[in-house]
Amino acid sequence: MSPAPARPSVIVRTKNSAASVEETFRTLRRQTVQCEIIVVDSGSSDNTLALAKAHADKVVGIASERFSFGRALNVGAENASGEIVFALSSHCFLERDDWIERSLAYYERADVAATNGAPLAPNGNPLFETFYQTSTDAWTDPYWGFSNHAGSWRASVWRAHRFDEEIEACEDKEWAWRVLNAGHVLAFHPALAVSSKHRELSGTRALFDRSRREARALACHVPVPPRSAGEAVRQWWDQVPERPIYPPLFYRLNYLRLAEILGRYLGQAEARR
Repeated sequence: MSPAPARPSVIVRTKNSAASVEETFRTLRRQTVQCEIIVVDSGSSDNTLALAKAHADKVVGIASERFSFGRALNVGAENASGEIVFALSSHCFLERDDWIERSLAYYERADVAATNGAPLAPNGNPLFETFYQTSTDAWTDPYWGFSNHAGSWRASVWRAHRFDEEIEACEDKEWAWRVLNAGHVLAFHPALAVSSKHRELSGTRALFDRSRREARALACHVPVPPRSAGEAVRQWWDQVPERPIYPPLFYRLNYLRLAEILGRYLGQAEARR
């Protein structure tokens, strides 16, 4: 009789996450597939560690001065027993109880290296079915794609392509670029989408700073096509969905969208310097 396959592992990165992480744990424990929960904490001073010890299978600490997004993920993956590893941010809550189960189903296809949720396709249109991203697709929009706020990957692929521990941001997009160029595909489906509204809820200035930092990091590690000021303006004016939900003017005057476009333009310019 062959041994039962190891449970999938879920990495939850925390730092002073007591206000949200307990609900994150609850949504994980409600999943139709049981999982191993690994918390990687980078110096919490609130009640996060007590909650983690009560809910997680394993709690690992890293010094705050050594923290990077990539290092925290690598530490979590090193401690994971599952052959499929998930990452879920401590401010994210799973709305579907079959989120893990649905993600695992994609690994029946041998070339799938990772899964993620996406409500929109790279062209901005609503996504209604599975989109398998290839290395060619990644050139369409380098900023669209894999996110470690809520996604999964094969442990075997991670062992061959660890996360960059020095990159300041966008460790997920940089990792995906390498994995796609190695011949794998990434599976996206709207049912796997998990809200990342924290980007917008943190405010316009924070979104601008984050977009700038991510663009600078990605452009320093990935051959992102340089964008001129004119191209940034054309993106703001022209690049609205082919089948928009709202009138085009809504997209053009959306100050959050403007903050992202401007932040990415300035971040790429800083990387070129």
